[in-house]
Amino acid sequence: MGDNKIPEALKELRIQNGMTQAQFSKKLNIARQTYSAYERGVRTPDLDLVKNVAELYDVSLDWLVLGKRDTDPFASLPEDAGRLCRTFYALPPESQREALDFIDFLEQKSRTEP
Repeated sequence: MGDNKIPEALKELRIQNGMTQAQFSKKLNIARQTYSAYERGVRTPDLDLVKNVAELYDVSLDWLVLGKRDTDPFASLPEDAGRLCRTFYALPPESQREALDFIDFLEQKSRTEP
């Protein structure tokens, strides 16, 4: 398995939230010594704890475990569909509305053509 990013992520989350190791570990319902070992990389937390951290602090498992900050939510789509979605969400709201209107037009046009 590649580099373990969990220790760095835990420390970053703790500091961002202005907490000591004791406060952070209390919120996770684990001993401070156990948490300290996770943060130093001496021990690895189990999956349930990792999921709990992700949910409590609203971070992705990709970031917490792999260190990936900007996961593309459209990566699993075919290339053209992913490009379309990324482009659409990069548009300002008014342009998104115009794009949807145009799609509605094309959809209606395709129904009336043989």
